[in-house]
Amino acid sequence: MKNKMPPVTSVYFISLLKAYLRGTKTKQEVLQDLYGEINLQPVDPEDSGEDVTRLLLRTAANMHEDYYQEIVGALTQAKDSAPTREGVIHQLEALLAGHTTQAELLQWATWHNDPGEDNGTSYFDDLAVDYFCTQLLPNPSEPLTTAHFTQALKIFKNPFRDQLKDKVALVLLFEKEKQRFLFYVGDYIQGHTAPEQLDVYLLNKFGMDHYSFPYMSSLADMMYDPSKLPALLNAAAQSSSRQ
Repeated sequence: MKNKMPPVTSVYFISLLKAYLRGTKTKQEVLQDLYGEINLQPVDPEDSGEDVTRLLLRTAANMHEDYYQEIVGALTQAKDSAPTREGVIHQLEALLAGHTTQAELLQWATWHNDPGEDNGTSYFDDLAVDYFCTQLLPNPSEPLTTAHFTQALKIFKNPFRDQLKDKVALVLLFEKEKQRFLFYVGDYIQGHTAPEQLDVYLLNKFGMDHYSFPYMSSLADMMYDPSKLPALLNAAAQSSSRQ
């Protein structure tokens, strides 16, 4: 009776999968829906470690053979299936509350990073979210701690939502990146390097040049006054009030 239409349609799986991909549902919340609300049982046990997208697709296909193509077709055309800022906030809050694991957070953030996967996801529309998912989580410059995740959550919840400044703050999560910032930016404001030379650092660390770096006007205001640099660092790292 596999082909008999069940009460749950492919639309349910599409909505659940999009919620996971955007981040507004964690892996455990998706599994709770499957196990609880509609009493579905995935083929493999919960602790199999299988990627949520594959688990949902297999579960849907097991209910009805047409569901797989319907779901893949819908997601291929979707413009709302990339991780969002709200999703990052939800995932980080769940992590800090002990409702998801760091491994599950990484799995959620990086499922789309495999160049061999044709998943049809839309592009990121938030530079800070893009950096968090594609660079910070998979390749941190040092092991991520609870303090790092707490600060990242603070950055994403900042009501100003300035993508460039939020990306800068995420890069500056780590102490050694703050020291690099003080060194290279300090050289610049003391007149030792030109803007084009500063670009080498800015492009390497932030993906920005001196035209797009959001603190260039602040640097201009403190030229030859390095005593103001620690306050700028605090603002850039969002350790204090915004600059």
